[in-house]
Amino acid sequence: MSQKELAALVATRTSRKRTVSSASSSISSRSEPKSIIEIHISNDSSPTKRACREVESSTLRAEQPLQQEEEIPDQVPPLTEEEKQRHDEFRTSGSIFLQDLPCFKLQQAQPAAGSSPIPKCRECRRRNLATKEGESSAASDVYCRFYEFRRLQFNENGELGVVGFPNPYSEPSPEDIAIWQPDKYTVPTSGYMDIQVCRYILLHAGDQFCYLWRQEAEALRLHQNPDGTIAWKKAVKGTREICDVCDTTLFNYHWTCRKCGFGVCLDCFKDRKEGLRLRRAENAAQKGCDEYHWLLCSDPSGPQEHALTELMLTQIIAGDALNVLGRLLHEVRTLWQVPQVCGCLLSKQAVEDAQLNELIQDMIKESQLKQHTSYSSLASEQKVHQQQRLDQLHAKKLEFARERGIDYVPGRVWTKETLGKDPITTAFDNFKHINFLRKGLAGLRRFLPPRAMTLAHSTQLAPGVPHEWLCDGKLLRLTDAMHPDNRVLYQEVWKCGQPVMISEVARSLNLDLWHPQAFCRDFGDKPNDLINCLNGNLVPNQPMRHFWEGFQCMGKRLLDANGKPMLLKLKDWPPGDDFAEILPTRFADLMKGLPMPEYTLRTGNLNIASCLPKMFVPPDLGPKMYNAYGSALHPDKGTTNLHLDISDAVNIMVYVGIPQDGDTKPHMAATQKAIALGGCDYITRARCQSPDVLPGALWHIFPARDADKIRDLLNRVTLEKGFRLEPDHDPIHDQNWYLDDKLRARLFKEYGVEGHPIVQCLGDAVFIPAGAPHQVQNLHNCIKVAEDFVSPENITHCYHLTHEFRRLSHSHTNHEDKLQIKNIIYHAIKDCCTILTRALDERIDAEMAKLNAD
Repeated sequence: MSQKELAALVATRTSRKRTVSSASSSISSRSEPKSIIEIHISNDSSPTKRACREVESSTLRAEQPLQQEEEIPDQVPPLTEEEKQRHDEFRTSGSIFLQDLPCFKLQQAQPAAGSSPIPKCRECRRRNLATKEGESSAASDVYCRFYEFRRLQFNENGELGVVGFPNPYSEPSPEDIAIWQPDKYTVPTSGYMDIQVCRYILLHAGDQFCYLWRQEAEALRLHQNPDGTIAWKKAVKGTREICDVCDTTLFNYHWTCRKCGFGVCLDCFKDRKEGLRLRRAENAAQKGCDEYHWLLCSDPSGPQEHALTELMLTQIIAGDALNVLGRLLHEVRTLWQVPQVCGCLLSKQAVEDAQLNELIQDMIKESQLKQHTSYSSLASEQKVHQQQRLDQLHAKKLEFARERGIDYVPGRVWTKETLGKDPITTAFDNFKHINFLRKGLAGLRRFLPPRAMTLAHSTQLAPGVPHEWLCDGKLLRLTDAMHPDNRVLYQEVWKCGQPVMISEVARSLNLDLWHPQAFCRDFGDKPNDLINCLNGNLVPNQPMRHFWEGFQCMGKRLLDANGKPMLLKLKDWPPGDDFAEILPTRFADLMKGLPMPEYTLRTGNLNIASCLPKMFVPPDLGPKMYNAYGSALHPDKGTTNLHLDISDAVNIMVYVGIPQDGDTKPHMAATQKAIALGGCDYITRARCQSPDVLPGALWHIFPARDADKIRDLLNRVTLEKGFRLEPDHDPIHDQNWYLDDKLRARLFKEYGVEGHPIVQCLGDAVFIPAGAPHQVQNLHNCIKVAEDFVSPENITHCYHLTHEFRRLSHSHTNHEDKLQIKNIIYHAIKDCCTILTRALDERIDAEMAKLNAD
């Protein structure tokens, strides 16, 4: 391994502050293993055939001993005039200030060479290793552990010294508190959200927040330092604090070393206190780490282990905002009649004021009616204007209906006896006698039982919504992608963790932009890695023209060492979160045509990732493209092996094609055979035999509740084949398995687990719930594009998977916490409580004004 590669490895292992750009690049570097073997491409004598030698991919992140960071003398960039002036003012006034420069630049603020140096954090002590390899010093500034954290002061002699750390209660400014605490002045990040949307989010995410709140309170009990000081680490715009041990985002309480800035999360601290090792596979004797894989302190006196009794308890949330929001959440859910199953004492309180209860019920009913008479549930600015217009049109009719106890919808009149129940208040009524909570790594996970429905029943729930039921009534297929009432049926099955398919999405897209010829024309000369799906080998650094030309012509496909055409897929393109930058026209086309926009748009009000304030590093939610040749002739080879994702996703088929230079009959016959072997029902098979329908991909999506049973089977099969189980790895997360018909039959026979076989055709959008294991086999050549989102219904699975991923090895592509799920939950709850509290206050003020006027 070269010195530059080692530097990159150490930086990734030890850095916990990330800018927006560096966050995306770090995620990309983890998910794109590079070969360390030089590859040569050889061309066949025929101009239309190219033979390419393959190698198995090797990850750059090999398990190498980490060296203790050593401070290397180097030229420090001079202070700017603004920095000099600022420090002169601090020196003159003698006031205390938060560290405003990285540690390695503070030495220049000292008046004399003999002054005692300010202790440097671990990043600033090793920054020269990065600059020596050609990286700019500016790129190293953001990694300083004490930036905006340590309190400094000039003494009478003008010498700079450390005077402790900020107090979380006395030092945050009103702007700092506004980021975390709901109040009547702060504008919610999520934008437009009506009463029903807020109540729906609290229904599904409120209990998880309550558990998060209780877990944070546990930190005070775990703390072992006799010094009771709690420091405040200000949230810095464009940075993400992560644990130095497990790479999970630091949400609030964590422990910090005063000397080097080492930070460890609540879970890792708890594991260490109980004597548990996070991982077993990594070498416990790594240089620079102790036996628990904690980095050694980089104190100038020499490397030493971090003692639990010497670490400083640190919080990120300003003041008492977490406790304020926790109490407010339970109060709001009680007032607004949102079911609570968290089981804490606050959830047992009741509202004694009958008039207040009546007022809130009236507001809930009005919100329900508005949802029926408008597009108020869609989170886009133009929909807000539509809402205002429709409110004006229907104001008199709504008032008439409210006075007479009638549910009004244009063209229909519903009585309270038939459809008057509030779907949120009665959300769990059908599950009262079912224990749908299961203990997981991070609290209780909510697993509602699967929902099987008939067309007669669903038509009553959503009259006029065109749809059908597949997989024995467990898979909903909506056939009008833009129908305004799709959400009613979608939520019925989505809350039970079942996938959904929406057809005819292609009508909203410009399919010419998504044709292989268009990509070949625009990006044919750009190099990218390819993967041969027949053996999983990497074909690195190929001009993408070699891939795109083979989409429609078998004669132009790359050949393997035996002269046979490869079954290729394009790996991780476009890379990272660069989709909008590299493909701006296609990005705009996709955003315009996304189905269920309230969930899938980045600004969707049921995509609770939209609640994360702009100052936080945004999670990488795509879009991403999946481009691969068809593999129906190889039924045991998957295009995408079995895996699961930490967030929800929608995957849209934008192109399906068959090579035109060969006999298509074997391909068509193999496709129909694969669909039959895949376990598809009669309706699906009949659809795929229609002459105007071309099947694209065969999916198998399994319930999230059955992931452990699938793991158990795959581990058993591994042992039966004579292999040993690798510690700190996972048969699903490793993505090494494709469940063929034999393994799926065994899974059903021995464990009773049955997935949803789905055939995705052109224009079909498949919605995959978070935590649901799934695999894909392209039947024909496919171009798919996917967008991730975070729905309130699956928030417990996202939370659980964050804890599950932290136990994977550092070399694993899923190890890093890219979602920041705790921050997302916090700010979603904050926005919902703020909106509901304001709505009630405004209604009370309006009622009081009306009484005074009378």
